[in-house]
Amino acid sequence: MKNKILVIGASGHAKVIIDIIEREAKYEVFGLIDSYKKKGDSLYNYKILGTEKDLPHIFKNNNDIIGGIIAIGDNYTRMKLYINISSKISDFNFINAIHPASTIGKNVSIENGTVIMPGTVISSDVKIGKQCIVNTNSTLSHDCIIKDFSSIAPGVTIAGGVNIGKCTAISLGANVLEMVTIGEHTVIGASALVNRNIGCYKKAYGIPAKEISDRKIDDKYLGLSDIKNTSKYHLSFHSLKTAKDIEAYNDTLSVFQDYSMFYTLAYCNYRNNNSQLNYFLLKKDDIPQVLLPIYLNKIESDSIDNNQNYYDVNTPYGYSGPLFNKNTTEEDIIEFWKIVDHWYLKNNVVTEFIRFNLENNHREYSGHLIPTLDNVRGELTDFESIWTNLKQKVRNNYRKAVKSGLSIKIHTETKSPEVIDQFYDIYIATMKRNNAAENYFYSKDYFTTLINESFENTIIAIVFKDDIAISTELILINKSIIYSYLGGTNSDYFDYRPNDYLKIEMIKWALENNKTHYVLGGGRSNGDGLYQYKKSFFPKDKDVIYYTGRKVINPEIYGELIKAIEVEFVDALDSVKDSKKYFPIYSQKNV
Repeated sequence: MKNKILVIGASGHAKVIIDIIEREAKYEVFGLIDSYKKKGDSLYNYKILGTEKDLPHIFKNNNDIIGGIIAIGDNYTRMKLYINISSKISDFNFINAIHPASTIGKNVSIENGTVIMPGTVISSDVKIGKQCIVNTNSTLSHDCIIKDFSSIAPGVTIAGGVNIGKCTAISLGANVLEMVTIGEHTVIGASALVNRNIGCYKKAYGIPAKEISDRKIDDKYLGLSDIKNTSKYHLSFHSLKTAKDIEAYNDTLSVFQDYSMFYTLAYCNYRNNNSQLNYFLLKKDDIPQVLLPIYLNKIESDSIDNNQNYYDVNTPYGYSGPLFNKNTTEEDIIEFWKIVDHWYLKNNVVTEFIRFNLENNHREYSGHLIPTLDNVRGELTDFESIWTNLKQKVRNNYRKAVKSGLSIKIHTETKSPEVIDQFYDIYIATMKRNNAAENYFYSKDYFTTLINESFENTIIAIVFKDDIAISTELILINKSIIYSYLGGTNSDYFDYRPNDYLKIEMIKWALENNKTHYVLGGGRSNGDGLYQYKKSFFPKDKDVIYYTGRKVINPEIYGELIKAIEVEFVDALDSVKDSKKYFPIYSQKNV
């Protein structure tokens, strides 16, 4: 017996999808959903069961329906509907419809909800995102990437290595040459020849294709009527220059329920003399939904027009990225990134580098998402269980530290200048010994400000041998989780194992103070010695992934910048996807 599905939409595109489903013979169409046609009407003998609002009820009350497919040609409308259905019906299974008369090559990846029409040829190693449309007699050559919610019209030819952004439409008979990148929410006109990169939110056509104008996120291109959006989004950009600016930021931050301490100005190092801290704020119906602190850095290069300022964007060091309010929806997040990307285009931002936190704020990111480092996060259950699960070497090291007479002071209430001095002297000596990168050499003022402005959320732990401070760590508290932040050890005392001793004592403190998790972070690279050392404290706990995000907003200027450092354009674009390669590559010294 075949699984039953729903077809969402009942117009011309639905006819084609129904034909594919019947030819595939994998599923049985239970009925149709359409918000603009009368309930009870039929298409190909399949009845319209109701509107989008009726979908949760229909799905819930028919246990043999496993999911369905969205039969709507307009990319943006299809995306909105997908988000809406996913948020209301968590177990709705979006199926693919792949015509038997299509040709699918080796190692092709096709995500859920995508439609492949008859006569389509998809070559090896092509990656097609979710909810895409690849239309009749189109050709996708090897190693192409088609991002989510995009559409390829009939008769389109796309050469090898092409990258097409989210929600982009390639119109009838267009040809795209090899290795071209086309941005998101862009429309390529019918019969166009695309021989160069096209940006985001553009309309481009002609032979060769040229960017003719900008387009809005929800501009239609298939003659369909707009779906009214009653929510009003407003994105504002703010710089922190005056005391009033700082007060406004803190007032805004307080609106976000249970906000993370990683968004406090002290943690973000807003007094950094090298860069100006700014932030985006997205409001919906005048209610704050998303806050994103960023550094907006002017690009200095002789390879670009000195009469025009260009910028790149990055977020503060550590755990950062967007902060969401409790009532922020997935649709709000998608809208946020779209509006931010449009702001970037208007304000000459070339690249963006985002460091995310460990609380899933990387979801729906509009750029290239990279799982950068596995972070060790231990659950604080009970000491006996934690002690049993420790690596034997850690237990031996702790016993040795105790036998050697080490002691610890965990400063929660008393963090005097003398205590900060003890921490700072060991920390800086450690950074020098390890030849640490320049960005790790924080000033004493940074630590003093961080500790004083986040007094209840910071701990300084110092290990002593015969009244001499030999090892230290600054611990951050965020809600019920403690984070190992920065620290160091006097190398003359390594043999006493003060690091192991410090972490075990912090586990004891955290248990006594009802903390739920201890985040030790990751290594310099996945699986290295530093990671293995941290993992030895929680070997059986599941790691949490630390993500970073990369984005090239202006490929043309990006290309000019990397030409100046004699890096091939294709290689540089590939580096966007490689966590081991510096990004943005044009700002790396001595490349």
